[in-house]
Amino acid sequence: MRGRLGRLRSRLFVNGTHSRVAGIGRLVSARRGTDIWRSLTAGSSNTAGIGRYRPTREDWYDTSWNPTAGCSISSPGCDNCWAMRVAARLAHMGGATATRYARLTRIERAGPVWTGEIRVRGDLLTWPRFRRQPRRIAVGLMSDLFHETLTTATIDLLHAVIAVAHWHTFLVLTKRSRRMREYYGDPETPRRVAGEIDRLSSVILPIDGSRRSPVTGRAKPARRLSIRSAGRARAVGTPRHWIAGFSRVKYGTPTTTSAGIPPVGLEPWPLPNLWPGVSVEDQDRIARVSDLLKTPAATRWVCFEPLLDRVMPEAVPVGDGYFDSLAGGHYTIDGRGRAVAIDGPEWQPLDWVVAGGEIGAGARPTYPDWLRVLRDQCVAAGIPFFFRQWGEWAPALGERPVQTVVRVGKRAAGRLLDGRSWDEIPGAVRAG
Repeated sequence: MRGRLGRLRSRLFVNGTHSRVAGIGRLVSARRGTDIWRSLTAGSSNTAGIGRYRPTREDWYDTSWNPTAGCSISSPGCDNCWAMRVAARLAHMGGATATRYARLTRIERAGPVWTGEIRVRGDLLTWPRFRRQPRRIAVGLMSDLFHETLTTATIDLLHAVIAVAHWHTFLVLTKRSRRMREYYGDPETPRRVAGEIDRLSSVILPIDGSRRSPVTGRAKPARRLSIRSAGRARAVGTPRHWIAGFSRVKYGTPTTTSAGIPPVGLEPWPLPNLWPGVSVEDQDRIARVSDLLKTPAATRWVCFEPLLDRVMPEAVPVGDGYFDSLAGGHYTIDGRGRAVAIDGPEWQPLDWVVAGGEIGAGARPTYPDWLRVLRDQCVAAGIPFFFRQWGEWAPALGERPVQTVVRVGKRAAGRLLDGRSWDEIPGAVRAG
């Protein structure tokens, strides 16, 4: 049975481009990979999947989409990267799964380490289009979407899929905050993404039997529908929610020298269904929040996981002063240690904060007071706070006033902070 599915998949996959039928075959042929993933993570709260994975308990996302795999260590928060260990295990599973993950990690004395190689899974590039139920989708948990070796063209293509699949909410988390800021801040990015959407439409939209050009009105051979004529696609079977996504492309003015109308951008931009975020493990990496605040986005969030030291999101360095990323406002500290308001860029505070501890054999502890201070600041500022897990370490019973933690394992540690769970999500986009 598996062999037949594999042969079917190979027939449906041509040059990395997929039709609607290919997408159906892709979902069927991915079943084996998903089963392998769940066997590795059964009963746990881990995050990324081979291609897509739905958590078995409350989490900050509903499912993951991993069209890229592979990464490299960039800061102390990567030292015990959980995805790195999973990639190493998958590389020894045998068959197609082992081929996909072979040589993405190397074994060193302390365990597996990323080699820095990044691979793009062509068979997963357009997967979100085939999931009609709205979901919060975590993007690239087995990699980093803004890794320095990932080409801009690939990032553009992934954002084209994000723009078309407008009914989902895509959560992008990165440690490469500078490249993220430069990418979203580049005025050419919307035009490039629009161009990728235009190319996608020539493959995805069904054949139009009409022999008349929607642009010039001249007769021409039967062709695939373009985005400009996508309004008629409902008559030939294209899902209506796809059409709304393709219609985000803006076109320029036709000229006598141009064979067609070139795409010039997206509307709206920034994409409202795209939530960029940064991962911060300690105060030394808090500058990533500064990059995030400079990034054009509809919703911005920070993930303090694994939390390895006390963080002060209310003190993000900006020039000679600071910015309070929770309550908002620029300030400096005078000679008597007092905060004095100053002028600065008109940044908006964060929209969401996620926090949690580390898991795995070498997990480092997260202390209770670090989390309590962060939670209380979010509550005071009216920012949704999501506590994901304690990790391998948990507060010692009866020791609430004291910073005492014991290693009990992630299942025993759980995810209660002071007797309750914290599952706050902006907009509360949930899968039913």
